[in-house]
Amino acid sequence: MPEPFHAGGTGEPLVLLHGFTDTWRAWTPVLPLLERDHAVFAPTLPGHFGGEPFPTGTRVSIPATIDMLERQLDARGIRRAHFAGSSLGGWLALQLAARGRALSVVGICPAGCWEYGPAPRSVLLYFRRNDLLFRVGRPLVATVARRPRSRALALRELVAHPETVTASDAYAMFLGSAECAVVPDAIRLAASGDMFGELGPIGCPVRIAYSTRDRLLHWPEHYTRIRRQLPDADYVALEGLGHLPMWDDPELIARTILEITARPQSPCRPSQSSSSAICQSLEPPSVVR
Repeated sequence: MPEPFHAGGTGEPLVLLHGFTDTWRAWTPVLPLLERDHAVFAPTLPGHFGGEPFPTGTRVSIPATIDMLERQLDARGIRRAHFAGSSLGGWLALQLAARGRALSVVGICPAGCWEYGPAPRSVLLYFRRNDLLFRVGRPLVATVARRPRSRALALRELVAHPETVTASDAYAMFLGSAECAVVPDAIRLAASGDMFGELGPIGCPVRIAYSTRDRLLHWPEHYTRIRRQLPDADYVALEGLGHLPMWDDPELIARTILEITARPQSPCRPSQSSSSAICQSLEPPSVVR
């Protein structure tokens, strides 16, 4: 069983939350860059490979996941921290910010930002297909990861430049997917439209980074709800990167996070077009290269 979390570095706490079926190792490329400025805590999400299991009788849900993450933060003495989340982890980071736990929050290709209802077809198809492939082809995971062509094919919907992912990193990613205990329940929940709920007021700087070559979540159609709820958040485009851009360009992703964590805390004001309270962006939407 892999380690349930990674912790390292010094400075203000920074919590990193990975995406669905992944593990804390999703952040491997950026950890050395972030740990220069922050005490990083990167847990594997509840129900995921190596993460804390859901208690018997607890229904898999976003609120239950956030409750468990909060207990982990409390156990480590982290009352408030900077948060950065990828995909599902992006939505979890935003929800933790709404609970008052965040000094700042960066959502990287965050899930749940579409209009209310089932997850986008591209997302459901990807995870349903992966679930089937891993159940049937579990013995071949190591072989697929080891061979450059098959590795690139398996990663094509997640990263724009699969050559940046080593065989060992790909194996860890594939194994995380194959051993994720909550896949069936989460897919059913995402398809039902009941997975992602309301986003409460957020009282800290918010940045939403979307990738222009993301094959799962597309700008702007999969970000309409978050843009309506957080109209003054800082929206930036990650030019030429994929759904997991940490692998495509670690330096850019580290900079995208550190630009926000380095901002001085500023007072928030209520949005005129949203029920959420948000911090006014210090710069207009931009393209990051």
